[in-house]
Amino acid sequence: MIKQASGLDVVAAMPGRFGFTPADSIVTAGLHPPRGRMGATIRVDRADCDSAGWRDFARAQAIRLHGCGARASFVIRYAPEGAEAVEKDRGFWRWSDAVDQCLPVIGCWNVVQDSYQELDPTTHRRVGPVLGPKELQSTRGAAATVMAGVAPKASREDLARIDPAPPAARKAAGAAWRRVLDQTLAMSADRLPAWRLAGLETWSLWLDRLVRSPDRPVEPSQLGRIAALIGDSHIRDAIMASAFKRRGDTPRLLALGRYNGAIFDPASSPGVDQDRVAAALSLLEDVAAHLPPRRRGQVYGLGAAWHWWSGNGAAAQEWAKAAEDCEDCPRLAGLILAVAGQGIFPAALERREA
Repeated sequence: MIKQASGLDVVAAMPGRFGFTPADSIVTAGLHPPRGRMGATIRVDRADCDSAGWRDFARAQAIRLHGCGARASFVIRYAPEGAEAVEKDRGFWRWSDAVDQCLPVIGCWNVVQDSYQELDPTTHRRVGPVLGPKELQSTRGAAATVMAGVAPKASREDLARIDPAPPAARKAAGAAWRRVLDQTLAMSADRLPAWRLAGLETWSLWLDRLVRSPDRPVEPSQLGRIAALIGDSHIRDAIMASAFKRRGDTPRLLALGRYNGAIFDPASSPGVDQDRVAAALSLLEDVAAHLPPRRRGQVYGLGAAWHWWSGNGAAAQEWAKAAEDCEDCPRLAGLILAVAGQGIFPAALERREA
């Protein structure tokens, strides 16, 4: 069994992995040699815990983690207040025992609200003291999450919830949105390339500023302009590429419609730059806050794609679902919802986890 301190590190890092604090779930993390580095992580809802194929499903997930390079595992039970005692939780122990047959379970914890306790996966009993938020916040795992700028949501339902901006700010953004649309309607085909490049520069300018200074606010008028620009498919592709590694001249070529490379092919893509993705998602949330809920489809679609590329299946699905509720839902949202729901993620991510 791993040391208590390092085990609590893993527990502390989990919400940052998913973007929200799990509830009534079982989480299994793959640990990679030689030092037990945490790799791919799987979370399942307890609603299906007593289904007939539960043990086989757990074993299948362990095999999947083994295929990603894991050689040991870490299992966490998240239970709501008032749930049955962990010693009597047959579903959880069936899951843990099935995983252990494929990947030795060397860390096992029980999380109920703000209490954390280590478990013995062999005897199915508690073996450590009950710890609280103070002990969790003092771990290296919690510190790493803070340093990465990750602010997990309270629940999965909050992943795609974006509160509206103040009325005056929404009005300013709306005016800018309409001005950009009027520009495009009055523009001849030969002037569109220059307009698209100027739009890409607007996005890139604010994205670069947010990467350097995450707390720097963006003017509502610029957010409204970005919202209108995202409606153009060429600019949307270029904006998507702006968060990839080794971008080079690719975003500009995409904006001009002159690039058909493999940057979006998971098998050959270099993957996304996580710092730029974090800034891009923050910028998108600001854009969405200044738009009416029914006009956020393109924003949610882009966000769903970045979450998918980042390996955050829960956030990818919630953002894609939010896009489907909008009037301007892109086809991309349906694709992301389908593949993320089946646990399919970029091959580049699988290689990095191995």
